[in-house]
Amino acid sequence: MNQRNHYSTAALTGSESIAAWRQAMAEVYYRLDIQARHDDRVVGELIDVQLGSLGLSNFKADAQRVIRRKESAKIDGSEDFVFLFPIRKGLQYEQRGRSGLAMPGTVFLLNSAENYVIDVPDGSENITIKVDRRLLIDRVKGIDGLCASMNIANSQLVPVVTTLGAQLLNLPPGEHADRLQQSVIDLICLMLDLRESAQDKTFIRQTLASSLYHRIDAYLQRNLHDCDLSPDHAAREHKISVRYLHKVFHFHGTSFGQRLLELRLQRAHYVISRHGATTTINLGQVAYECGFTSQSYFSTCYRKRFGLTPRQTGKSDRQSAADAGS
Repeated sequence: MNQRNHYSTAALTGSESIAAWRQAMAEVYYRLDIQARHDDRVVGELIDVQLGSLGLSNFKADAQRVIRRKESAKIDGSEDFVFLFPIRKGLQYEQRGRSGLAMPGTVFLLNSAENYVIDVPDGSENITIKVDRRLLIDRVKGIDGLCASMNIANSQLVPVVTTLGAQLLNLPPGEHADRLQQSVIDLICLMLDLRESAQDKTFIRQTLASSLYHRIDAYLQRNLHDCDLSPDHAAREHKISVRYLHKVFHFHGTSFGQRLLELRLQRAHYVISRHGATTTINLGQVAYECGFTSQSYFSTCYRKRFGLTPRQTGKSDRQSAADAGS
């Protein structure tokens, strides 16, 4: 591995800090225009290592606007893909007439040979990986079209690449730069190749919602006797928001209240049908054990659901049992 470099403007003031920061950014990345946001001074720190045609850096700085101009790109005579992984604070970016806000835990991609703008907020930190375009163009189909686009990577692999980049910055100099470069590139390609399409994300959301629905449904069946059972209780039990809980039930064509009532009525019907055929059953007790606080409300809902009152169901089942025994 090549020498680990460290740059800081902490001891500098005014235009001196801007000039030093611009020089540091040029050495780590390429020529960039830096516009300070606070009193014509830039407070920033950069740590970087170079692995052949791949550069890794940890960027920490206060508010500034970073501009890449096409004229500077022509002077540099190079073209890199630049992956930025925000760690603290979101980064606003523009390129190719597109714009976006990348939050911590995500990644965005820029092409160094084209104009772009990045707005950096106070207290910003990111891991940046700069790769020679030629190393990726034949490995990731359509990678050019991913520049300045949203949701370009597999969300589970983004933090893996971020962590790997941060850890490699702490390695002592060694002789394995080529192998490390290849490992990082392989992981970046995998991160891009496995990006979720809109259809994939819809499928994932549907699968998760279905799994959660069945878990909540089982929870309701176990707790039907609890007359205080509510969306708030169920949401806390499953560590989700009440709003998302309602969305899960809506996705399955029902509501929390409708499903809970249906389960309670089904349980009551089962109990009455099973025991009412052989003996007179305490319907008030059945209603209570199924979570109903009002027997009249229970009877009304029961009749609407099954076409008979609870008592008629018991009589019908006893009559059927008597007919069968005669």
